[in-house]
This record gives sequence, structure tokens and C-alpha cells, in this order.
Amino acid sequence: MLSETIRKTRMYSGISQVRMAHELFISESTYSRKENGLLKIEWNEAVKIAKILELNDKLLLKYWMADRLYELMKTDKELVYEALKIVEAHYNDYDTCVVVPDKNKSYSSLEERKIRRRKKKNN
Repeated sequence: MLSETIRKTRMYSGISQVRMAHELFISESTYSRKENGLLKIEWNEAVKIAKILELNDKLLLKYWMADRLYELMKTDKELVYEALKIVEAHYNDYDTCVVVPDKNKSYSSLEERKIRRRKKKNN
């Protein structure tokens, strides 16, 4: 997914693999293998590629994450689903949790962030 998106965008932009490799400080053959999906593109490389191709970095990073999840699902689909459920539960808990601050109690950093976030929403 990611490699194909990068290849199509690079070709549409008229940027050569040689230039991409130079900008990423890697060899041309290494870049070619990454673009063809034979080697994984690292997170920091995806960010740099987005800048070079003038793409929305969030879009490209979504593809990067999707590639990683896809690879994990090949080995254990159920484990990935369970992990995503955990992430969703924590996200929902963080997003909707109401914590009333008590001056006499010490809070964890997560609880403090929830309090600050709730205060911002109420203002």
C-alpha cells in the first residue's frame, strides 16, 4: 500500500529514484527495494518522503501504519484485533473520561491530562 502510493506519486511528480535515494541518504538500490516493497520503509523515511513529494504527511503515515498492521495480521489476525480493541478502549476512556480534581489527592500523569483536557472542553 505505502510503497505503491509512493511509487505512483513519485512518478507523477517526475522525481527520479536517484533523487529520492539522495534525499534520503541511502543507496539507489536500497531505495528501489523499499519502493518495490522488498524492504520496509521506516517511520522517519515516510515523513521525509512526504516532504520530498509534497504530500500530506498524515496521509502517508496512515499508509505506513496500515502496512505494519497488515504485516502483523498475516501472522496473528486475532492478536491484532485484540490490540486494536485495547487501543480503542483507551482512546475512548481518555476522550470521554470525567475526572474531578481533588486537591488532597495525587494523580497519575494520565489522570492529570484528562483533567486538563476536561477543563479545556468546558471553557
